[in-house]
Amino acid sequence: MGSISKARRRSCWASLIAMLAAAAASAQPAPTGSQTEKPQAPETAPARPAGTPLPAVAQIGPAREIKLAEYTWFRFGAQVQAWFKAAQDRIVQPDGSDGGYAMDFYCRRCRFFTTGSIVKDLYFNVLFEAANVGKADPTTGARTTPVPSILDAYGQVKFADAFWLSGGSILLPLTRNGMQPTTTYVSIDTANVATTPALQGNTIVLRDLGIQANGFFAENHVEYRLGVFQGTRQAGMATQTASHNGPRIVAMVSANLWDPETGYVNGGHYYGTRKVLGVMGNFDYQALRKSGPATTPFTTTPFPPTTGTGADKNAYVGFSGAAFINYPLAGPNPRGGDEIVGLLQFGYYDGGLGGTLTAPTNFGTYPLVLKQTNYLAEAGYYNHAGHFSVFGKYETRKISEDYPLAFRQALPAGVSPSQTWIAGGLKYYVAPANILNFTLQYERVINNDAPGTEQGGTNNITFQMQTIIY
Repeated sequence: MGSISKARRRSCWASLIAMLAAAAASAQPAPTGSQTEKPQAPETAPARPAGTPLPAVAQIGPAREIKLAEYTWFRFGAQVQAWFKAAQDRIVQPDGSDGGYAMDFYCRRCRFFTTGSIVKDLYFNVLFEAANVGKADPTTGARTTPVPSILDAYGQVKFADAFWLSGGSILLPLTRNGMQPTTTYVSIDTANVATTPALQGNTIVLRDLGIQANGFFAENHVEYRLGVFQGTRQAGMATQTASHNGPRIVAMVSANLWDPETGYVNGGHYYGTRKVLGVMGNFDYQALRKSGPATTPFTTTPFPPTTGTGADKNAYVGFSGAAFINYPLAGPNPRGGDEIVGLLQFGYYDGGLGGTLTAPTNFGTYPLVLKQTNYLAEAGYYNHAGHFSVFGKYETRKISEDYPLAFRQALPAGVSPSQTWIAGGLKYYVAPANILNFTLQYERVINNDAPGTEQGGTNNITFQMQTIIY
């Protein structure tokens, strides 16, 4: 009996190994998205279909998926951004000198993601992330413990080039910079002003749960996105349960004059593989019901949870516009080449707050998003032969002067002040395919409304080692 059992186990292991070998043998370059109707000849690279808004990473060379059948494929990726950051304190010292530097080693982004398709025109995307792992708490010094979370998690179906439908946790199309891949930023990270629409704290890293339609026109040179999302849910009260308010509505229209962009994320560096010139407009809106209570920060001490019931709450509204370019100096080349990249972006946001956070005349829908204008300009040059890029960035957040200067100078925690950021740096790519790169960035932070008794500006120095496999 023992010998028979061993023989059966050997037979099972042999069958399993044969299945794995067959699956590995079937792995081959495949397009990200729907397949062509007819199988390609083995020596012909499969053409990428037009209009496929799936996760995209600008890279050099072919993408590789595990292809199990004509419309069944999977693609896996991992990303690690290891940071060392020296950030200057804004605290003025007793002798009047500037603050010293806090030094931190941490993982800015530790990610694992997978995309794929099971049947024709049906796709999925799941992204796991543990962010700022090991980062020191600015007060206690305690290290941040890993808290993995799901960022992107959606299913998507294509009905026609002009109409795709997605449902789940989706990246909100709020700004051009906020829609760039984290792996191909021109500078070291997303812009500070790209997070303005998320200051109310009702998103998950610029994602939210909802349903989004998008589509492509004019041979994929024009794309629209229109989604309804969870946003802020109004608290309950005596006469009604929670969530008696409309959804958050987010819309985007993008037009490309040269090469089209059909990815879930777009922009940043293309490393000379694409020639892009375009404009983008974004719209963001949500309103709370007058009958319901106000939202954060009017739900904590000294405000009771029912604060604002029956009182006015202006709607939140946000607008963003951008112009962008990726210009390959020797023309687009699948193997990569020198590139100049630039972005100009403007934003206007008003959470609806009237008066101040301590004495509101209107509670607003997003009171933590003060009325403000944002500006961003960034540019970079990538040298393919030298495996390096240089970049510069200017951005500013200007809080409206509708709020008194004294209020702007003493904003509570969680409310962003008027600031200007000026940054520049250098990247070195160990391989030109962006598998591994090193970045060194210097940043000057200017506190625009700081009184004379406070430090008006601080310096940050950040070093990054990024690894991306996709």
